[in-house]
Amino acid sequence: MAEQSGSGEKETRKAWNVVGEHFSELGRRFGEHYRKQERDAGPSAEEQRQMMNEAFRKAVDQLDQALTSVGDALRDPETVTVKSMNQAVRSLGDALGTMFQNLGGEIGRRVAGKGSRGDAS
Repeated sequence: MAEQSGSGEKETRKAWNVVGEHFSELGRRFGEHYRKQERDAGPSAEEQRQMMNEAFRKAVDQLDQALTSVGDALRDPETVTVKSMNQAVRSLGDALGTMFQNLGGEIGRRVAGKGSRGDAS
């Protein structure tokens, strides 16, 4: 059992490293779009910036809460089993997918509602 535990810990750590890499890339892309919007936006740039900051803050808070709960569960050997780990990972993925889908829709609605009227594109 100790061998499986060590291997499982390595696989878990590797999986979280991959998650970190993907979120770093996602953050970089968000930053690029944010800076582009700032350059392209007109007089309402400050208002849009504040809305984007609030949306990102909420997303980060939700992600922090989700990852903290996962980390707490991973450190509790009584709750971590292969079945519970698989269920937890699946539900985390579902929750994150739903959160980002909703966040994307909310950002899209706010940006569309505040877009410049003379935009030809």
